[in-house]
Amino acid sequence: MYRLNVFVDEDRKVLIFRVIGAMPSAEFVQRLHAAYATIDRPWTWSRVMDFRRFEGVIDLTDVEEMAQRWKAMTADQNYHARVAVVSTDPLDKARVPTASPLFPNETVCHFSDYHDAMAWVLADDDATRSA
Repeated sequence: MYRLNVFVDEDRKVLIFRVIGAMPSAEFVQRLHAAYATIDRPWTWSRVMDFRRFEGVIDLTDVEEMAQRWKAMTADQNYHARVAVVSTDPLDKARVPTASPLFPNETVCHFSDYHDAMAWVLADDDATRSA
């Protein structure tokens, strides 16, 4: 069994996506964008992608689809957002920088600790943001 839990922290404008189990990669993309559709201007929110309990891999083709859908949704928007990817899989540390250029208006950083990721997305100073 698998699921995607979505938490909306309106006070701090943070979206938290927690993937649990062996969710198929394409389904993750579908559910992620379905969640974005419920949020007003989701590109203005910081995001935490928590994959610590995920039992799979997000395929590059699905990452590319996610990027294309995000690009279409954010067309003509002037914004910058922070995205923290939390994973204990050592390969994800290498995968995240590879996918980052697909999201040019986001600063995407990998973390193995959830609390470090939250501190980074909530930080106000540029020095703390450059994790």
